[in-house]
Amino acid sequence: MQRFILQQNVDRFRSRLAQVSDEGDRRRMQAMLASAERELALLEASEAGAGAPPWPIGARESLAANQAKLRADFQEEFGASEHVAYLLDPAAGLNFVEVNSAFEASTDMSREQVVGRPLFDLFPENPAETNADGVSQFYASLRAAAETRRPHAMPILRYDVRDAAGVFVERYWQATNTPLHKDERLIYLLHVVDEVTAAVLKDRASAAQAAHS
Repeated sequence: MQRFILQQNVDRFRSRLAQVSDEGDRRRMQAMLASAERELALLEASEAGAGAPPWPIGARESLAANQAKLRADFQEEFGASEHVAYLLDPAAGLNFVEVNSAFEASTDMSREQVVGRPLFDLFPENPAETNADGVSQFYASLRAAAETRRPHAMPILRYDVRDAAGVFVERYWQATNTPLHKDERLIYLLHVVDEVTAAVLKDRASAAQAAHS
């Protein structure tokens, strides 16, 4: 029922946004739409994950072997990479499975602090940004990768993160989500990301300077 209500709200806000001309009303409607889309994404991530079908009961040993192989492959390919990378379980919750050293350095969190925890519990949206759509865009990309069975490259995305003091800091990222399969079944989702905050802020400053010159 909650999912139905949230989807109805998303559809209604999108329809009303297309009809609004006043800029103030438009900003308020955009904030309401972003909030509804975020809540819907969080609910679906928690209850359904990326929509991966469950493995048959008789295939548990095969699943465990495939999981172990993919975790080993991940560490071999990305363990020492300069790119932030991690594996997610596509099941309900989208829990962390593995992270590389670049992730630990970037987030100041150890593997032990991360593995087994849900993605969006560990990285919530900045509550001060009413129009933030990082969660809904991220979740949509994960779903697209799982459903199409192909890598999904995201556009540059603003997704603020907390610093050591717990304060949200503006950050921009460019990421690709890739489905990892064995025996024709989805095992994990691989997330590889580069931070592009410096480039985005530099371009913004240059545009502002040009506008005032």
